[in-house]
Amino acid sequence: MMYIILRSGASILPANLPLSFIPSTMTCCIKIHCVSRVHLAADPIWHKHGVAAHTSPTSLDVLRCSSSSHSQTPQSPSLASAMTTYILSKGSDRLQTSGDNDEPQPYDVLSKYLRLPDFDQHQWWQNTAPMLGKLLSQCKYNTHQQYQYLCLYALHIIPFLGPWPDIQRSKLYKSVLSGLGPLEFSQNFMKTGKTVRMGFEPTTFIASTSHDVCNRYALGEALNRFKQLDIKLDLQLYHQLVNEVSLTDQEEDILRGRGMLEEEPAKSQSLLALDFNNDVTVKLYLYPQLKSLATGIPRAQLMFNAVRNVDATGAFSESLDMIEEYFDSVRATTAPYWISCDLVEPHKTRFKIYIALFQVNIENAVSMWTLGNRITDRETMTGLAMVRDLWSSFDICDGLREQKNRPGNPGDPANIIPMLFNLEILPGRTYPQPKIYFPTTGMNDLDVAKVMVEFFERHGLHEHAQSYIDNLASYVPHMDLNDCTDLQAWISFSYSDATGPYITVYYH
Repeated sequence: MMYIILRSGASILPANLPLSFIPSTMTCCIKIHCVSRVHLAADPIWHKHGVAAHTSPTSLDVLRCSSSSHSQTPQSPSLASAMTTYILSKGSDRLQTSGDNDEPQPYDVLSKYLRLPDFDQHQWWQNTAPMLGKLLSQCKYNTHQQYQYLCLYALHIIPFLGPWPDIQRSKLYKSVLSGLGPLEFSQNFMKTGKTVRMGFEPTTFIASTSHDVCNRYALGEALNRFKQLDIKLDLQLYHQLVNEVSLTDQEEDILRGRGMLEEEPAKSQSLLALDFNNDVTVKLYLYPQLKSLATGIPRAQLMFNAVRNVDATGAFSESLDMIEEYFDSVRATTAPYWISCDLVEPHKTRFKIYIALFQVNIENAVSMWTLGNRITDRETMTGLAMVRDLWSSFDICDGLREQKNRPGNPGDPANIIPMLFNLEILPGRTYPQPKIYFPTTGMNDLDVAKVMVEFFERHGLHEHAQSYIDNLASYVPHMDLNDCTDLQAWISFSYSDATGPYITVYYH
């Protein structure tokens, strides 16, 4: 027997019901399930409606419908703004195939044999692994690498993504990453090709309870698991930095006692990012906001002190001195917010200082890129010319952005999100290398994609230009890119003579 489940209303309808009988405002949330014993047992909605658990087994999620294709009634703006990215990111209804010989792809083969231990992990795999599989294939990873990274995701990352996000589960822990809850896929575009990246905040269901409201415990567990794998990973910097910029037990108690935790909707203190570059490079991101509230020490000072404390040889001191000098001279609307490093041997790592620019205009962006004209070498100025190009193409609006301390929501307009930068400091280098992050959440995704195609064409990245829009559309096969505003959440840009233009697209 086949049923249509309207998740937003927890309704169950016979599969042979004509679509014309289904409310037009509901069709974007329709999923048709062919149910099995496993899925019935795992999903309490079936028991609530008295569906027997002996239905004949078959596969899950064989069809989805969108209001744009089945409803004659235009979707209301309020519904469109309420739609989450989880609907946009659903996997394809059909098996992924290679195109030439229609052979099943690694995601499909693995899905036949992976039996994840609970329903939340099953949801994470079903709803996000198809996109990861497409990214790996489109970035020309070989078949062995695709299996390698999909297995890594299923077995060692999904267990640290916590409960599957659902707008009806309002008490779940909120990650600062937004979009796909604690998960963010991204893709690097360079003249040498493309690579896949993944950012996530390690978490478990315990962060949604009173026992770990600041989500402090999962990070160490995730890193310890990675350490047991065949991954190049050095945890020395993690052990040195974690208490420098994140809460101790005593500091968390201080915030509880002052009632300050309730005022912080985003309590994220750490993220991990993985670069899939033949092996896996692990990067640690630390957010000192809560530490700053507990100690009274400004975020920037916590970060600068942390770098100096682990820099035994002074290898980062020249770049760090220049950055500190610059921030002493600018307004509070330009502020350091978090820090990252590669988890490799300390003498080989890179530190990145991330800055939010709230007073957005091209003059402030130029100042940030050049650190107030402290860096004006040819390489930096070549990159700046491309920043101006992208700024104009994205039609960035000047103005003061909202200093919101909450995760982003679907439907957030583009003009409330600050511009982001990072300043990368390398051992022995006398000045940092800048990167800019254009916030494209709230912009029409097709318009953003056209900007990217034109930019790639202008700078000789013709292969990227030819495939960009088709690849992007494949991530949301049941949506029109012209109706999406949250798929391409950020576009980052940096430049060096060695790499040329270096673009990263972050998907929510």
